[in-house]
Amino acid sequence: MATTAITVQQQVVALQTDIRETLEAFFASLPEMEQNINMSTALVSQSKAITVFQRDSRGAITVSDAQAFVAASEQVQVLKSVADEIEGLMKPFIDRLYKAHRTATAIRAQYLTPIDAEVTRLKFEREQFAAEEERKRRQAALAAQEEARKAEEARLIAEAQQAAAEGDSVAAAAIIEEAATVEAPPVVLPSTVPDVQGTNFFTYWNWELKDRTKLKDEFVKVDEVAIGKIVRSMHKSAEKICGEGGIRVWDEQRIKG
Repeated sequence: MATTAITVQQQVVALQTDIRETLEAFFASLPEMEQNINMSTALVSQSKAITVFQRDSRGAITVSDAQAFVAASEQVQVLKSVADEIEGLMKPFIDRLYKAHRTATAIRAQYLTPIDAEVTRLKFEREQFAAEEERKRRQAALAAQEEARKAEEARLIAEAQQAAAEGDSVAAAAIIEEAATVEAPPVVLPSTVPDVQGTNFFTYWNWELKDRTKLKDEFVKVDEVAIGKIVRSMHKSAEKICGEGGIRVWDEQRIKG
């Protein structure tokens, strides 16, 4: 089995490598692709030499160059132009590959969905069966424990009655007191759930929310998505909408291109 698994894994790796090499060779063979790749490599290398703004580890400004800002803006436009050319060459083929992938996964789902549905159903029913068997086991164990307690209580009462009959009232009172508080040891009964190879149970702890106001602060999650929407639509006014002093809103300039 181990040998087979290793062989299959090696085949998968080889297949992935073969597909990558085939696709790389195919895309490289497209008209104008080599020219665009060479242009991209040269432009990326040039871009690394441009520094517009920089701070050192202490936060002090070490570079602030207006001329470099202009050069960087021009470089970005050229880089995006080459990227668009490469994207335009590859996109039609990538779209077809994506469609083929979607088709293949749809066929896979067609085969696996009925299996998954039955596995889920049978898993649920087995869990319900095991839970009910465990409930009955615990109930039987508690009943057996109570029977043992009653038996011990009856024994002690009989012993107290015997002591009283013999005229030892002190011993009888002590035994009666013991009988009133007697506790039987826990009874552990074996599980009645069949032991099937490949079927293992684990304990899953679940929870539900009872009162949000009683949660500690660290367990109250901030809805960042909702706050973000309000900030983007209401700007500075979002501070009051979301709660005075709860958030700080500010604006900053970002370049689109």
